[in-house]
Amino acid sequence: MAAPPSSPAGASEDGDGVTSLGTTLTLKLLSAKPVFAPQYGIYSHRIGDQWLAGGASNVGGGVIGKYFPKEELDRLTPKLDPSHPTGLDYYPLTEPGERFPINDPSYPPRLTPRPSDDAKFLQAILEGISAVEALGYKRLAELGASPLASIRSAGGGASNAAWTKIRLAKLGVPEKQPLSEHAAVGTARLAWRGIGHAN
Repeated sequence: MAAPPSSPAGASEDGDGVTSLGTTLTLKLLSAKPVFAPQYGIYSHRIGDQWLAGGASNVGGGVIGKYFPKEELDRLTPKLDPSHPTGLDYYPLTEPGERFPINDPSYPPRLTPRPSDDAKFLQAILEGISAVEALGYKRLAELGASPLASIRSAGGGASNAAWTKIRLAKLGVPEKQPLSEHAAVGTARLAWRGIGHAN
């Protein structure tokens, strides 16, 4: 029987990253070394001989939902054009305050100028969240974690193909499909190790 991977998403090698695109943005990076940097909101959990380093940003689906109800999101998504970036430099928070990769309780949202085209506005928000994601993985590597080598995605935003293209362009690494999004799989994997299996 094959040994399970090091996370429910399937990450097993140093540099494998997992991004959860929910109401907020959460990053996890499998690393040969831990990173503990509370000044950046970064923490690490040990998994056998490896470490899961990461942090959680306040950007994410919450800001998308603030501006676009689901039916509007469904209408606008086919109009997104990842091959033509908007050129807008957003930091899409719903309110002031950020935890990671910038730890500043008064960090301001940046969502202007707002274009008249709602599809362009949506794309600029997605680009902004993607830029924060890329900065998060860069920050982890700068502080000693293994550099990002691949990405797996979970959460509601993972199903948006246009957003995935935007994110991959920012991250510059290949995408891999997660094996599971369920935490119970990770618990089972820990139990597997607990009875003497290496992975």
